[in-house]
Amino acid sequence: MNTMDDNAKENWARYLYGKDRGHVEYMEQAERCEGMYLGGGSQWSEADKAVLRSQRRPFYEFNEIMPSTNAAIGHQIQNRMDIAFRPRGGKADMATATLLSKVVKQVCDQARMHWKETQVYTDGLIEQRGYFELRMNFDTNVKGDIEVATHDPRDVIPDPDAKQYDPDTWGDVIITRWLTEPEIGGMYGQKALKIARESNDSGEDFGDLDGEDVERPKFGMDTTMGLADAYNDAGDGLKRYRIIDRQKWVYERTKCLVMPETGDVFIMDQMTKEQQDAALAAGAQQAMRMRKRIKWIVTTYTQTLHDAFSPYEHFSIVPYFAYFRRGQTRGLVDNAIGPQEALNKSVSQFVHIINTSANSGWIVEEESLTNMDTDELQQRGAETGIVLEHKKGSAAPQKISANGVPTGVDKLIDRATQALKDVTVPEAMRGNQGAEVSGIAIQAKQHASQQQLAVPLDNLSYTRNLLAQRVLKLVQRYYDSYRIFRITEQDPVTGRDVEEVLEVNKFDPATGQYLNDITLGTYDVVVTEQPMQVTFENTQFQQALEMRKEGIAIPDATVIRYSNLSDKHEILEQMQQQEQPADPTLEAKARLLNAQADKTVTETAAKAVEAQFSAIQTAQVITQTPATAGLADSLLRSAGYVDKDAAPIVPEAPAGALPGLDMPTNTNPLTPLNPEQPMSAAEGMTAGIETAAAD
Repeated sequence: MNTMDDNAKENWARYLYGKDRGHVEYMEQAERCEGMYLGGGSQWSEADKAVLRSQRRPFYEFNEIMPSTNAAIGHQIQNRMDIAFRPRGGKADMATATLLSKVVKQVCDQARMHWKETQVYTDGLIEQRGYFELRMNFDTNVKGDIEVATHDPRDVIPDPDAKQYDPDTWGDVIITRWLTEPEIGGMYGQKALKIARESNDSGEDFGDLDGEDVERPKFGMDTTMGLADAYNDAGDGLKRYRIIDRQKWVYERTKCLVMPETGDVFIMDQMTKEQQDAALAAGAQQAMRMRKRIKWIVTTYTQTLHDAFSPYEHFSIVPYFAYFRRGQTRGLVDNAIGPQEALNKSVSQFVHIINTSANSGWIVEEESLTNMDTDELQQRGAETGIVLEHKKGSAAPQKISANGVPTGVDKLIDRATQALKDVTVPEAMRGNQGAEVSGIAIQAKQHASQQQLAVPLDNLSYTRNLLAQRVLKLVQRYYDSYRIFRITEQDPVTGRDVEEVLEVNKFDPATGQYLNDITLGTYDVVVTEQPMQVTFENTQFQQALEMRKEGIAIPDATVIRYSNLSDKHEILEQMQQQEQPADPTLEAKARLLNAQADKTVTETAAKAVEAQFSAIQTAQVITQTPATAGLADSLLRSAGYVDKDAAPIVPEAPAGALPGLDMPTNTNPLTPLNPEQPMSAAEGMTAGIETAAAD
């Protein structure tokens, strides 16, 4: 055994500190929650099952936790994360922000982000905690690709003294695993592998935590198998080493570059040589500043495999906690354990009472049975059609009356079932409704029931935001050379997938500038939730059909585009190629509407002319006989006429009006002359308007 070096000693001490400050208790609770979710006999402890077996009593599982949790997981599965950016400062602009959004979407698709997010979200709901890990991978691309991994929550030990969600506020984080020699060489290099071999720190990994009675889940969980056979006495032939992978914050004087225009400060060690040269050429100034940095130390029990500053600005770990309160974490399963155990015990007790009532016992006189003895009666007394023969003169065997099911056992079952729904998700969220309930009502209830998942979903949104910010920084730092991305988008007309080629960081010799430079500027992250494609299209298709039923002219191509027809793209292309003949009925309806509009305009003009003519005739009468103005005004008020101008309704004749005009016989102001009702055959609209003389 080698002597522990300083880094290994510090890492091991910190590991034990985190383990003893609550991680072992967390692992025990996580293991219990995992068993309660999976069921299959795991909801009963081995000690309880042993007692029940000794008493010949049943133990049943009515697993209500799994469907409730699956309903919550289903919401995340049906919705994907959509990341976008908007310019905030520096040389950021909207065009580059849109380009970045497409690049990051491509990165997330390559990393299988949606499925890995489901794993992390499921870990958080069941085991309280889930973890992403972001790193750069240079195995398949020398320029580097962003790699997204997930970790077993029991392998990750956060800072025991931290109390905030964001890992930037933690002092450190530890990932502890058992790794084989090839895994050490692949992750940390051949030099680290040589150190591990010389450390003599190899051991056996059965999933437990240094002798603690807590196992981490894996494919093989049986630890009772023999470790040797006739041909191999070294276990499975592989050496494994417990690795303490620790990232911690330190404050040190650091070489930095200060940008002249924006004042941004960048750590030189976290910049490539090309980025440093470009910044210096742009006028950046070197300076020594106190900066918060990440020290990355990887050790076995006694030796250091890696000790350097992290190339990243944040911990590689991004956490998800379903319920988080000042460092205390809970999942969806924790509070369901009590109701689930009450349900299992109530059902098992109910079945036990029913079983015992079938063979409650017998009262027999001593040596009165002739065809069997009392021991045989004890075994066969509950058989259907059993025949008991007793001696003449002896008392007939009597069956002991069984006790009834205690009052309240059935109510306890109902109460436990309801409590499970109260602490997980309502039944409406599962869609379990009778046939008499409409689909719209079910959807409304499901939407309302999502409020119960508001906290886990809000925390998921926070985790997505943290993840997107870190992905953006990795893209802007490591995707600084010329790259080509092929983005597949859907054509809005045909619905077909269209490939778009994006060239980023392309040098233009003519201008000496880089085109589509995604390394410049700072951006805000906008994370939204979008339905999965199939779910989204189904919803859009139903809405389009409903709108057409209500008379809204939704084009046929739109309805087909949102359908799930396997050859809908070919159908849309055929529809575009074919010239649709005009519908004669539609053209006739259009002409009818135009004619009706023209008629209305003509009638309105005629009425206006008629009103003007009548008004002129009335004015002529008042001019000749001024006394009629007051009488006309009174008559109009009596008839309910509303004046649009100042009172009086009918004004007095102006002073100096010329008398002596030859007035018509009809001088009634209530029935003035109307161009449609001429005074004589020779008088009318034509005579009154086309001649200068008054009618």
